[in-house]
Amino acid sequence: MASASHSPGPRILAATGPLFMTPLDYVMDAIADAGYSAVEVMVGQNTDTQDPERIVACAEQAGLSVPAIHGPFLLLLRNVLGTAYAGKAATSMEIAAAVGAEVMVAHAPFRWERRSRRFLEEEILPMEEASGVTFGMENLFPVAGRSFSSVITTEDMDAFDHVVMDTSHCAVAGIDIFEMWRALKHKIVHLHVADNFGNGKDSHAPIGAGILPLEAFLAEVGASDWNGTITLELDCRSYLDTRDSLVQFLARERVKCEQALAGNLLATG
Repeated sequence: MASASHSPGPRILAATGPLFMTPLDYVMDAIADAGYSAVEVMVGQNTDTQDPERIVACAEQAGLSVPAIHGPFLLLLRNVLGTAYAGKAATSMEIAAAVGAEVMVAHAPFRWERRSRRFLEEEILPMEEASGVTFGMENLFPVAGRSFSSVITTEDMDAFDHVVMDTSHCAVAGIDIFEMWRALKHKIVHLHVADNFGNGKDSHAPIGAGILPLEAFLAEVGASDWNGTITLELDCRSYLDTRDSLVQFLARERVKCEQALAGNLLATG
């Protein structure tokens, strides 16, 4: 799979996904000013996020690398890159390869999409070999008590060679983040880290603001030999009034993550 030279230990990325309504160059500049060196780009309705040349141009202007691309698998993005799961997956892998990303974050087909599930069984390895990009399957969560996604539990994730663990999704699904991490560490290539308010919704809350023991979790990750990538995928809506507010919020969350990975007490707030 594709790789970039970097110091040992996890790298911390910021996510463009929560800022999908904001121009990509503005988002990347704010992320860079918040002290990040890398970013995860969500492919969305903004055509800049669908254009590898534009992604690279914005990233280079901001001084960022793009280790991760998130494919457009959310329901609100169902028409982005076409409606067929196979086409979305293949094109997302091509975009990831073109920008030099190491991993493409994917959501699983719905449980009733048997043809798409067979596609994954047969085509993940050929796509990885052709692109040099890792196909990372992300855990999702039940909605209103119903499991629409075919990948929610640790057992579901274990069917894939490379996985992306989302802590907020674990909270909604009632899954212990330590149990999933310890069971799948050898397969986890990327982490989505956010807290959760424990209200049954995918809140992607600031670190330390919810019910998850993220301080202890990140300390365990940091003390391990795992050197994948961590994206802080956070709800930024309360910090969009001014650019300074957004930059300061993203910077605070980065520092919290760095401190927790180092085994230090979180400076919450």
